[in-house]
Amino acid sequence: MSVWVIRVFLIIMAVISIFPLVFAILTSFKNNQEFYANIWALPEKLRVENYANAFVAGKVGEYALNSIFIAVVSLSVTIVFAVLAAYALARLKIKGAELILVMLILIQVLPTESLIIPEYMIVSRLGLLNVKYAAMILPYIGWMLPGTIIILSNFFKTIPMELIESARIDGATEMTTMRKIIVPLMKAPVATCLVFDFCFVWGELMWAQLTTLSRTDGLPLSIGLLNFKGMYSTEWGQMTAAICMVIVPMYILFIFTQKYFIAGLTAGGVKG
Repeated sequence: MSVWVIRVFLIIMAVISIFPLVFAILTSFKNNQEFYANIWALPEKLRVENYANAFVAGKVGEYALNSIFIAVVSLSVTIVFAVLAAYALARLKIKGAELILVMLILIQVLPTESLIIPEYMIVSRLGLLNVKYAAMILPYIGWMLPGTIIILSNFFKTIPMELIESARIDGATEMTTMRKIIVPLMKAPVATCLVFDFCFVWGELMWAQLTTLSRTDGLPLSIGLLNFKGMYSTEWGQMTAAICMVIVPMYILFIFTQKYFIAGLTAGGVKG
């Protein structure tokens, strides 16, 4: 009986999760007349021009390039620094390493909103608000590092110390050990971190909007979507088409990394 209850609950949750995406896809092929006539009805025809208009007239292509640049730089720097920091905290017997990890967990627990004001003051006084991309990339790296370090450090603790000691006995430096022994084993945890961090950077709105109030260049997709909402009307077909183009990369990333993602979530569950 309990198994069926769990299955029904999971099915309901799946429907609740999938329905907004299906609704957005169906709406993306409608015009405003169809949308207001019956928002639940199927589109009378597939208006593919909504996607073309959103991409060209709505500048989704330009916004997408900005988001891709911001995501690639943010994720690359985060992963590199997180790998080095996590390895040091997990395997180099640094004094106070456990306390540092506890502090990182406490930082991770803090809501992002509580950091907005001090973060904005720092970025503003450093003059980064006038530097394209910088006001978004640097805070994103700072916000993603604690969680990424925690996940990777848990993974490093599952690697048998004998492997590392053997490399040290053979004369390998820590960087050589990292490159030849650790990195080949890191596909799963890195994929997990990439999925989590990419979803955060790709869809983040509050900080991106705050730091681009005085700018018209370098806007990411999350801000670009706001341009589809006018003062008196909204082009719902084009707006949902743009939303679909924002969501698709996240689904593609997860599809290609789901094997490593699932393995990464369980990598720190068993030691040995």
